[in-house]
Amino acid sequence: MPTHGTARMLRRAVTALVVCSAATAAAEPLTVALRIVADDGAGGGTPTVQPLIGALTGPAEPAALPTLLQQAIRTDPDLAKVTIDLEIAAASIDAARAWDDWQVGAGASTGTSVTTTAVGDARLWNATLSGDLTRRLSTGGVAGVEVLGRWSDSSRSASQYTEAITATLTQPLLRGRGEELVRAAERAAQIDRDAAALAGDAAAVTVVQDVVLAYFNLVAAERELAIRQASLELARERLRVTQAGITAGGVAPAERISVEQAIATREEDILAGEVSVIEASLALRRAAGLPIGAGQLLLTTDVALAITPRSWDIAGILAATIAYSPEAARLRALEAGATIDVEVGERGVLPSLDLAMSLGPSGTADDPGEAALDVVTFQEFAAALSLTYRTTVGEVAARATARSARARRQRVRIDAGDLEKQLALAVTRAVLAVTAAERRHDLAVRTIGLAEQALAAEQARLASGKSRNVDVLARQDELRAAQLRQIRAIVEWHRAATTIAALTGELLPGYGVTVARR
Repeated sequence: MPTHGTARMLRRAVTALVVCSAATAAAEPLTVALRIVADDGAGGGTPTVQPLIGALTGPAEPAALPTLLQQAIRTDPDLAKVTIDLEIAAASIDAARAWDDWQVGAGASTGTSVTTTAVGDARLWNATLSGDLTRRLSTGGVAGVEVLGRWSDSSRSASQYTEAITATLTQPLLRGRGEELVRAAERAAQIDRDAAALAGDAAAVTVVQDVVLAYFNLVAAERELAIRQASLELARERLRVTQAGITAGGVAPAERISVEQAIATREEDILAGEVSVIEASLALRRAAGLPIGAGQLLLTTDVALAITPRSWDIAGILAATIAYSPEAARLRALEAGATIDVEVGERGVLPSLDLAMSLGPSGTADDPGEAALDVVTFQEFAAALSLTYRTTVGEVAARATARSARARRQRVRIDAGDLEKQLALAVTRAVLAVTAAERRHDLAVRTIGLAEQALAAEQARLASGKSRNVDVLARQDELRAAQLRQIRAIVEWHRAATTIAALTGELLPGYGVTVARR
């Protein structure tokens, strides 16, 4: 039994060690300086350590996974940006559809002129009113109707009215021809909208996956801390029994040392476990968008850990992954957009050959009514036809644009091929992880059973005087290690299963999450 002076020296050494540990951990997110070492009585009592959880964190806040997911989706900035991108894409689609709008125009002009001749000055007054209605055709041409009314009056002749109705059509025959070209901007805008919606799906999957994984990290930290606390209670019970034996004179005082050493070691493990719980709580708060501050640090879970037996078919999972993958769908959308650019670029290489036609009745008379009657009765009829050719020698700029579009499309195809390889690797690793976790769990369960039997046998041997405390403590450590391996295997199974669900598209429906699209 250590003397009172020896105990005081030990307390000073432990206190100095805690202060040194706090200084070393100053750069860490959580400091251990608040961990207080106290003495349970003078004369060499066993030191006790105040828990870090509670003194620093305040009370734990219950954290239900569905509530956390709702909070995360509601506050995630990436999902908010996707909503804005969808609004922009919808506006771009409306703007691209402007080619289908009717265009109305009107004009008015007036003027006068003076002509000097040998017989005197001649004045001419004129005024013109015009209006037109045009619309772009899906073939790339423009059709329209123009109405014209003109009045002229001369100082040497009577007033004259001219009225006409003319139908016009301009149709490109090479460059600019075709519905696919006319609708290219609209199709591109629709693809951008689809890509934004797919980005929303991917962002939602990422948010849910991050929260679920952070949640199971906290579950693992809590369960591991509980196992370590239970192990500490076993050591304290062993100390109580040992002290009773020492007091009765049947146990050597030296047997107390190994038990106290085990208690100190397990208390240190509990400190590490408490830090892990706090850090996991902070990570979960960050993933779910919860506030972090004084009294808002610690969360506690309410899930029952279990492994659900099921089979894992790599081929089926990979096929479902490729079919669902938002990133693969986004690349397909980008390839479609690049194909539109290629089509437009290749049409741009063609020369311009435009056909223009106009025809319609007209009338000229001294009276506006007579002029209008001539128009209605087709007394005068005019028609015109023209063909215009224009090209740029070499078409260097157009050919460069087409070449650039083809290169961008090829790059998207390469990215799509590489993505399939990445998805195959991710699926294989996830299936490997979930299968290995199942087998580690089965082994841990068997090991726990054997460790419990070994501990009971060692305690029986100690009771008969054939063993020592250090051997019993070793059996306790083996039991604790097996229990920790079981918890870690279960959590790793859930993590890998979550990853598979995220890859195959089962994650969002599994947690009742839907992504609204506009």
